[in-house]
Amino acid sequence: MNSVRRRTGLAALAAGGMATVAMSLSPAIASADPAELVGPLLTSNCTFAQVDAALHDKAPQLAAMLDANPSQKAELQRRFDQPVEQRRADFQRMVEENPEAARDAENDPRAASLRETIATVAATCHNY
Repeated sequence: MNSVRRRTGLAALAAGGMATVAMSLSPAIASADPAELVGPLLTSNCTFAQVDAALHDKAPQLAAMLDANPSQKAELQRRFDQPVEQRRADFQRMVEENPEAARDAENDPRAASLRETIATVAATCHNY
């Protein structure tokens, strides 16, 4: 159970939005440096509602996956509502506790696309 909780937490942080969905609903998606993948959302000062709206506009399939998993969406919102430094620290701790998730994802072909989507959502979330 603790392993599941850690993976869900890692997903929630990595997900800043899209990464959460991808990591929690499929095998771990990240990059060799998970912080690089989700960095734009980890450091964003957008509200969760803004990120969610941007996600629905820019990546509707991922938004639908997140909407279909309300408990994971609620966990993401809880974590996203933390101050930026706390988000970063929690994310780093979870990556350190789950190195296999980052290792397994290094060669995932979806990481580049996910990185672009996260960057787009982070860059546009202020518009919502």
